[in-house]
Parts: sequence; C-alpha cells; structure tokens
Amino acid sequence: IHKGQTIYDGPVIKAQTYFENHGHQRDPDASLPEWLVDLTSDLESKKAENKLQKRTSRLDSRSSSFAELFQSSEMKQVADQSRVSLTQTQNETSDRSSTLCKMQEPPSEMSKLVTLLKYRMLAHYKDGEFLGTRFGDKIIYALLILSLYFGLGDETDPQSIASISSLLFFIAALCGFGATAFVPTLNLERKLFYRELADGCYAPYTYYFSKFIEEAVIAVFTSLLFSVIVYYSVKLTGSFVIFFVTYYLTTLVGVILAYLFSAAVPSLEAANALLPTYVTICLYFGGLFIVFDKIPKGWEWFSWTSFLRYSWGAFMVDNYQGSDLAQIPVFFDANGNPQTVLEFYGMSTGPVMNSVAACLGLLTTLLVFFSILGVLALVYIRHDKC
Repeated sequence: IHKGQTIYDGPVIKAQTYFENHGHQRDPDASLPEWLVDLTSDLESKKAENKLQKRTSRLDSRSSSFAELFQSSEMKQVADQSRVSLTQTQNETSDRSSTLCKMQEPPSEMSKLVTLLKYRMLAHYKDGEFLGTRFGDKIIYALLILSLYFGLGDETDPQSIASISSLLFFIAALCGFGATAFVPTLNLERKLFYRELADGCYAPYTYYFSKFIEEAVIAVFTSLLFSVIVYYSVKLTGSFVIFFVTYYLTTLVGVILAYLFSAAVPSLEAANALLPTYVTICLYFGGLFIVFDKIPKGWEWFSWTSFLRYSWGAFMVDNYQGSDLAQIPVFFDANGNPQTVLEFYGMSTGPVMNSVAACLGLLTTLLVFFSILGVLALVYIRHDKC
C-alpha cells in the first residue's frame, strides 16, 4: 500500500516476479525487501535536496502507475475472490459458534459441586497438616481413654458404671469442643469465596456442601479409628455400630456448628470464642451435670435443643438397655429406693430418651437444622466490608 492505494496484494514469494513482469528488474546486489522499498518509493531518484519537488512528482506518477497496474491485473481478481471467501468463512464460523453457545447450557450446581470436590477436597486429603488436625486429637484422646478406662466397661460395681457413664458424656462433649479445628475453614477462604461467588463460579450452598462433604468423608475414618480403640479397649457392652454412628453424627454436628459460627461472625477470633461457649452451655443441659428432672421449668425447652442430650442418650441407652448392668442399683432416690443408672438419669421411660432410634433421629434433625442456619448465614451475612 502506498498513499492509501494498493499496489500489490499477494504472496511474498511472487512479489519479485510480479514487478519484473511489469519491466522492473531487481538489482542483484540488493535484497528483496530493499529492492521493493526502493522501487515503490522511488529512492533511487534521490539526487539532491533541491530536486525534492521533481522527485515527489515522479513518485506520485510511479505510485499511480503501480496502482493502476494492480487494479487491472489478474492478481487483483484473485485477491478479491480470496477476501470474499475468507469473509464468508469467518461469518459461517461466527454463526456456528454463536449457535453452539446458545445451545450449550451452563454447568449445573451439581457439576460445580463435583468440580470443587475433585480438585479441592482431594488436594486437602494430600495435605499432611489438614489430615493431622483431623486425626491427631482423635488418636490422643483414644489412647488416653484406653489407658484410664481399660476393661472398665463390663465391671459391675457402681463406681465403674458411674465412671463409664461419665466417659460416654465426655466422648460426646469432645465432638463439640474438637470442632474448633473446623472453624478456620470458612474464615481463611472468605476472600476467595467472595471473589469466586462474584465470578459466578458456584452458589453459596454449593460451596457450603462441598466443605461439609469434605469433612464428612474424612470423619468416617477418624470416627472409625476412635471408635475401634475406645469401644474394644474399654469393653463397652452395647453395639459397636450404634456407638460408631452416634459418635459420627455428633462429630458432624460439631462440624456444622463450626461452619455456622464461622459464617455468622466476621473474625476467626470471635468464632473460636463463641463455639466453645455454646458447647459449654449445652453441657449444662446434657443430663449429666444436672439431671433432666431437676432442670428448672423455664429452662426445660433449651434442654431439648442440646445436641449433647441426644448424643449421650444414644450412648447410654445402647450401652445399658437390655444389659445385666442395667439391673444393678447404682443410685438412690429421695425416698431411699435403689435406682439403676438409666432410671437415675431419666432414660428408662419416655418416648425419646429411652430410645436409641429417637435420640439419633433428633440428633440428625439438629444436624439438618444447624446446616440450614449455616447456609442462610453464608448467603445473607457478608463480611467483605468489615
């Protein structure tokens, strides 16, 4: 192109032939680019500054001649046809891409959930620090219990029965206090979560359930390890399966509570303070420190919301109901009448506390309830401006 006019439009390898066919022979001492520049800009006519006007006139004539030659050449027709064909191809490709984009549906939330689990969950499972915080406390507590309560579960004296009852409550409480290990999960990823949420990567509930599934899967192995060590070393008399399921569900409740406080409050420090506080309050209404019959009327309602009540209830009923240990008098009522361990703690009658199925059902209900609260907190409470 020269001065807005096309003088050649074709392959580089044919440029020399094109101009030589029009009577311009290439200088053997000059490279092809140099020769083309000199030819089309008329540089060989530079003689002196005082001939500038004459050179410019000659340049315009030469450029005009090249432009006219190109317009009448066969190469011009080939270039026009190639350009039209290329334009049509681009338009067809654009239309096809547009149609495919319209036909292609965005990924579902399920596929987004699978993606999160595939890349982030598996990456965490390869992280030694992540695994250590999940398995470490379980192993330490299990070995401690083994050394303190070894073989005490099948002893028939009142002191052993009372000790095992306290141990079962302590195991349930450990799931609550041990949940502090899960509090940083949402807090440390908060900025990443807000950025990916703004980019439309997933919905808040998709992210929430990906984190829950991540913990629920590994909790199967940590709960199984803890249950095997404790159940068989202490020689508990109930069902191992029920013991494992109760411990597993209680662990999941602890995870969900950690997520709830982490999503609801702005800082990690606040969440780490509120979670143990709530679990401690639940301890008072779990049935060990104050039996259910002695809880004041104004506080009875809160006792039914304590997850420790149902966790400990399932442990106790499973371990003693139908066992010979359940017939041994351990305590005495106000009239001096002997009471078994289940009678003393209010777990021998009633539609709820004397049933393992009812306790586990209500424990699962609390798990679902706290999960819903956690999702709502993640959706409606934002801390990015705090």
